[in-house]
Amino acid sequence: MPKLSVIVTAYNIEAYLAQCLDSVIGQSLADLEIIVVDDGSTDGTVRIIRDYAERDDRIRPILFGENTIGGVASAANAGLDAATGDYIGFADGDDICDIDMFRRLHDAAVGADADLAMCNYRLLDEQTGAMAEPADHHRWTGIAASDAWDLEGEGAEANRKRLLEFIAVPWRKIYRRDMLERHAIRFPVGDHFYEDNPFHWFSVLSANRVALVPDVLCYHRVARIGQTMATVDDRLLKIFDHESTIRAWLKSHDRDRDYAPALLAWVAAQLSWVSLRAEGEMQRKLFDRLVPIVQGYPADAVDAAAGGYSKTSRVVAMLDALRRRDFIAFSRAAGYRLPEKSLIGLGFYHLRHAGLRDTAATTARFLRSRLSRGRDAALAGPAPAAQVQTAAQLSDIQFALVVLQRRLDAMDRELRALRGDGDRPGGGRT
Repeated sequence: MPKLSVIVTAYNIEAYLAQCLDSVIGQSLADLEIIVVDDGSTDGTVRIIRDYAERDDRIRPILFGENTIGGVASAANAGLDAATGDYIGFADGDDICDIDMFRRLHDAAVGADADLAMCNYRLLDEQTGAMAEPADHHRWTGIAASDAWDLEGEGAEANRKRLLEFIAVPWRKIYRRDMLERHAIRFPVGDHFYEDNPFHWFSVLSANRVALVPDVLCYHRVARIGQTMATVDDRLLKIFDHESTIRAWLKSHDRDRDYAPALLAWVAAQLSWVSLRAEGEMQRKLFDRLVPIVQGYPADAVDAAAGGYSKTSRVVAMLDALRRRDFIAFSRAAGYRLPEKSLIGLGFYHLRHAGLRDTAATTARFLRSRLSRGRDAALAGPAPAAQVQTAAQLSDIQFALVVLQRRLDAMDRELRALRGDGDRPGGGRT
């Protein structure tokens, strides 16, 4: 039985795969099983895999006849099913591993008797060749080379939640195979991206201990044509599909109460990232996707998720807007372009994006507020000009009446349709 199985996933990466495989077969930890899974490549990737397998008997190819809907999840799961090592590691087929990466991770895991071991990494820009720190680099501050966090017993919950804040990627970790098998941990398969997020949660919440290696031992290629991370369209929204997968797992393991706030904090972190990339109609789709998610959590969980940010943070404002189903406030918090700031302009923008029912309710609340302030100002007597401007204005009332009248007209049409009167004036039939 090898000490470590390394699963290399590949799809149409003929320009990069050889460099990745060279970095894996040249590891200072020689007792490796190298499983290379190709997800139906149509370029020269398969030829490269076969060539390397002929030269190194540690390499076991698994070649799919066609591209699967599960993508990298299907490939990674096939590797997991075939692995025989004590521990399992991963490599994207376009990444580069430090020569000592798997030896150091394995030594750390064995030394701490840990189910997990994790190292730091850098991003390698394919276009410029520049190196960059990942978004979670600051989370390594204060972590020593020999650190291991207990994930069971006293202090375990705080350690788990801290570990869940790291970026989920599996290719900078190794996992005890027995732990993955005992808990039936696999990547979720479906038409979505970022499958490493549920895998990360399931592993962290099932492991006994994690060994930490803060040194940079892996270089992850970004900005490559065809790469998932380079996607900037509606497919980005698929990351939120994993909230329901993780939430269901938490409930099935009776851990929803303890970790629901942490899961919503994860949603907030993805919202912060995706909202900066959303353009055009995707902005409304992002709002629509997240409203039912946020409203599915109790108020204290939303407050806890917002507590990780400053009170003036755009994320806090977006969460509040989602809780209130207010697309205008969400757009403003996200920094999206709004129409002219007149009441009528904002009102019709809301009408177009939020629908008649929500706009009518919002307008009614707005009108009551304006009338209330106007009445209070009248009772208080003369007021400064700045306060007078907050009183009900004729244009405010006119717009409110327009929206409410539209709502009444819509209700009248619905009622006549239910009665079978049709839409023709007079309601008669020919």
